[in-house]
Amino acid sequence: MLVSAVVDDSEHDAGWIEGVAILISVIVVVLVTALNDYTKERQFRGLQAKIETEHKFAVIRGGQSIQVVVNELVVGDVAQIKYGDLLPADGVLIQSNDLKIDESSLTGESDLIRKTPENDPVILSGTHVMEGSAKMLVTAVGVNSQTGIIMTLLGAAKTVAEEERKTAKREGM
Repeated sequence: MLVSAVVDDSEHDAGWIEGVAILISVIVVVLVTALNDYTKERQFRGLQAKIETEHKFAVIRGGQSIQVVVNELVVGDVAQIKYGDLLPADGVLIQSNDLKIDESSLTGESDLIRKTPENDPVILSGTHVMEGSAKMLVTAVGVNSQTGIIMTLLGAAKTVAEEERKTAKREGM
């Protein structure tokens, strides 16, 4: 009987340890998760910046085919698109060679869409070229493109506009 009284008394005095241990565990999990999310976000932003500054696109300017960084595309460029391209701008098809586009990022439709200058000439940014090649006249870029409008509506375009301003300032200097 005396032993059980001593055990009960010591358990009562040490009961706070469980609460503290749970609290510390929760804090550790929250901190590790936050740190993990932060590093993933930094990596994503770094990759996105690298894509924007290094990804080149073939355009025809002044009758010559040149490679330009995606950020340097302007309305009126004739862009040459091919298999595997992620389209950075909206445009109208001028010429196509068995072009099929994956528009699932915009429409949710998983079927590839066959594009021709006669029947379905509109090309939207954020879509992927899955087959063929083509030439398109760029009609909208940046926040004025379909993807840009969606990002604006989602409230994410503020960072894009800030990055464009920073890029313009760097190019101006």
